[in-house]
Parts: sequence; C-alpha cells; structure tokens
Amino acid sequence: MPLSPKTTRALNNILSRAVATHEPGVAIGIAKGGRVVWRGGRGLANMDAKIPLTPSTPFRICSISKQFACALVMREARAGRIALDAHPSRYLPWAKVLDSALTVAHLMQNKSGVRDQWVLAMMMGARAEQRFTLADGIAVNRLAPQSMFTPGSQNLYCNANFEMLGQILEAVTGEPVAALLTKHIFVPLGMNDTYLGIDTARPLVGDARGYRVHDGVWVEEENALHWAASAGIVSTVEDLLKWAACLRDPNALGLPWVANILVTTPFGDGAAASYASGINHVVNATTGRSMFTHAGALRGWRSTLIHFVKEDISIAVFMNRTNAKEPAAKFPSQVAKEIAAAIGIDPVWHVPGEKLAGGKFPANVHGAHASANASGIVLGNVSAPMSTDMSSNMPADVSSYCSREQGLMVQLRYHEGQPQIFLHLSWSSLYRVDAQTFATDDRHLSIRFTDPSCKTLMLAMNAENVCAPMQAVVSKRTANLKVAASTKFAKLGQYQCTPIASKAEIVHRDGTYAIFFSGIFGTGTHYPLTVLNETTAWFDLSRGVDESPPGRVLVIYDAKEKLLELSCMLARRMVFRTG
Repeated sequence: MPLSPKTTRALNNILSRAVATHEPGVAIGIAKGGRVVWRGGRGLANMDAKIPLTPSTPFRICSISKQFACALVMREARAGRIALDAHPSRYLPWAKVLDSALTVAHLMQNKSGVRDQWVLAMMMGARAEQRFTLADGIAVNRLAPQSMFTPGSQNLYCNANFEMLGQILEAVTGEPVAALLTKHIFVPLGMNDTYLGIDTARPLVGDARGYRVHDGVWVEEENALHWAASAGIVSTVEDLLKWAACLRDPNALGLPWVANILVTTPFGDGAAASYASGINHVVNATTGRSMFTHAGALRGWRSTLIHFVKEDISIAVFMNRTNAKEPAAKFPSQVAKEIAAAIGIDPVWHVPGEKLAGGKFPANVHGAHASANASGIVLGNVSAPMSTDMSSNMPADVSSYCSREQGLMVQLRYHEGQPQIFLHLSWSSLYRVDAQTFATDDRHLSIRFTDPSCKTLMLAMNAENVCAPMQAVVSKRTANLKVAASTKFAKLGQYQCTPIASKAEIVHRDGTYAIFFSGIFGTGTHYPLTVLNETTAWFDLSRGVDESPPGRVLVIYDAKEKLLELSCMLARRMVFRTG
C-alpha cells in the first residue's frame, strides 16, 4: 500500500509539529498487512552527540514489554508447565502471603488488586532518582500483599503483577527472562535489535538518552530503576512493527500461543473487560471495530503501539522526552491519533452519527449545601482557590468529589468554556451525554449527577469496572489565601503504616501544610498539601521512581480513628495511624 504524496506530506507535517530538529525527538513507523509502508524520524536521540532519533534507534519501550511476558506465560501454559488458574504461590513460595483468591491469570489481566510496587516505594521514603532493584520490588510486594478488591472484580494497573510473572517464568523454566525472550520471540521474529535492558541507569546500544525540561532547558533524565518482565525491553520502531505483524497473525509466524494474549476474560460479575493479557483490546460494540494497543513510559521515554484490526494497520511512535508543560498533542498517543487520521482511520470508539456536545455542568455543581457522613468526614460542595501545586494551575471554580470507600477523588472545572475532569494525572475534556451525564470522548470515563443539588455523582470507569458514588467535598477554602491558610487540617506529627514499615509526617510551616514519608528506602521529599477542609486534602506526587508517577494523592483525616488514609489511582486506602 504505497502512500500518496498528499498523505506523505501530512505525515511529515505531523513530525514537524511534534518536535523541533534540535530537541529530543520522535520516531514513527506504519505497517499495513504486516509490511512497513512508512517510517520517519525528527529530532535527536542524544543531544550532546547530536545523534538523530530514527526508526532504527534502540529505545526503551517500557510497559509495552508486558505483552511479551504474557506471551511467554501462554507458551508455558500451552505446554502444561503453568496453570493460569493456579495461585502464584504454586511457583513462588513467598507469594503465599497474597490474597488466596488470586490466580496467575489475574496477574496477566491486571485484576489482582495488588498495589503498585513503585507507587508504594514513594510512600516508603523513596526519592525518584534512587536505585530501586528487582529485589526491592519483591520486598515491597511481601510487605503489602493485601489486594484492594476481590481479585477478578476490577482492573487496576500494577507493574508488580508482571514482575511476578517474570519470576514465575524463571522458576518454571530455570532460565532468565532475557534468554526466554530472545530464544522464543526476538530471534524467531527477526527482532535483531531488541533485548532486555534491566538497569535503566545503563546506556543503551546506540546511546539514545531520555530528556525532560528543567527551568526551561532540556536536561538528561536520571533513572536508576531495575525492571524486567514489566517494562524492560529495548527495541526499535522497525523491530516493534515485526511484533505487531505477529499480533495480527501469530500462526503464520510460527508463534501460535501469542494469539492467547489477545483474548479478554470477563470480570467476576460478568462485565466485559478490555484489558486482555498485557495488552488492551478495545472493541466498539456498535461498529465492531477494534484495536490492540499499549503505551509505555519512563522518565524521559514514551512509546505507543497500536494495531487497528479491521484496517490491518499498525502504528508505532517513540519519543525520548517528558515535559509536563507540553500540550497533549505532543504525546505519542496523540501523535498516533493524528497519524491515524492522516491515513483515513477514525477512532475505534467513534460511533457514526453520534456527536457529544460540550455543554455545561448543572448550575448547582458549585452551589451544593454542606453535609457530613456517618464517619464524621465532612462532605458537600467545594469551590477551591488556586492550588499550591503550580503544575495543576487550578482556578477558583474547581469542585472536588470523593469516594472514601474506593479511595478516589475527581475534580471538575471549566477551561476555556469546556467542562473538564481531573482523576489521576491530568485534566481531560468532558462532553454532554444528557442533562446530568458527561463523558470523555472515548467513553472510558463518565460522571452522572444523581441529585438536583449536585451533592453526589456517580463515577464510572469502564475499563476498570468501577462504578462509584462520590460526594462533594465541603471546602472551607476561599479565593482569599490568607483565610485559606488558616484552615486547620489533621493533627501534626507522625502517623505509621505498620505493614509497610513506613511513617508519614504532617508539618505546618509559614501557613502551609506538607507531608513527607520515611521508611526502608530513606526519607522522601516534602509535598505541599492543598487543604480543602479539616478532614480532606490532597497533594501531587508528580515525580516517582517510575513514569507515570503516582499522581494526585487524596488524604483523608479521621479524627475519631486517629488515622490518615492515603489514596492514589494505583495504591488506594493506605492507612497510617498515630501512636
């Protein structure tokens, strides 16, 4: 399928808009029917050496590695050496501490409920740049074995799931994961420039580096994380498209067990799932169109791989840059969407004839009355002032809603006339479905106001199988920062989470509350708290040992129980008690 000159010009324009030639770069590849039809690159793989980033440049694909690990597990399962319905402790004796309902399949499908090890590390005193080894990951898993929900009932992204799969593979085969990948996948598919790079501090073949913006200047990122089955593969755009060719027809390429990672399994309640085994299988129920996709990230590195099934087209995008201030259009996922549009592919989630309107939130979103629940946690409406976190740049008309049971907080605002929601890491646009319901354009996330006063809403996250009632938070904060600074929060001093041997300390200086952690990884950074009222606050943990970072952390203070309850998307309801 040769591309037309018009399409080629459009693709080159996408490259030009994405990065400048003197900046960290972008590499892109497109395949049709398993054959590469276009490749391109712009910008630098190494700024000091002026090495260009090209589709042949070895690059950290990060979490795209998960599907490779799952493919190896499927190979062993087909041979009868791994039982997918077995508890992980059948192969890893230490895993007996994990939930008794857990299975190997739950690990592969991100349905274990295990808290993410790299998020927990930050709550155990870690700093982003310090060394974190595979042994450290096992130590964290053993200290925090409890699942946050019944395994199989929800989907929650967790890197520890896949590191455990790697350990299971090594226990069963007696070979390291690196050797298994090379022998059973890389060599058969001719992925000659692909290998497992466990230590993120070591230079890559080809010397590509990852970068971030610091004080307006691109600087090389400092990573010291060890990873393997969860995110350790180094590959090129060209090699990754060979893997995409295998996804479209595993039997033709002699790896029939790869097909098994593309099959989704329903949740425990029968609801359909979209995360298969290390890979998202997104299906449009109206049109039947589908795609296989996954993204990857480390500080300084971002990647995306998409295969559109009906169109039989694969797109791979690498970028060696992370900059929180850049617009979403400069992220690999958005670049991939632009590429898809340029070659005539509509978003899989698009329903012909359906158009969601921008609309406005109901009038009472910023006018609900205060209330308190049975636990004494004050809930109701919030109109918060400018956040202490400059990266979020929250305006004065932000409303916050919380579910203590789920350990989730959402925040709503208008931005340039567009309703938006903040759940984890960034603001997303919302579109009106009906008078009380709003959703993101891909319908992954939606909210529905459940009472006229807008004191409650229902949050639905389809991929995670979460449907949670949330209550508005009554804020004592106002646009007057002096008044806001006088709001009391929690009891100062130390709180301890005994299972993970971690301490959280609340301090108050110069009218500002902050929290920091200490534990087996040392003493971490002070994080300024945005206090909403006496019982509710949040902070941004915007830099972790891994990327994406833990993100926005909800802090609930329960005076009656003398505890703090901390929750972020990947590690919810961590309880720290006084005394």
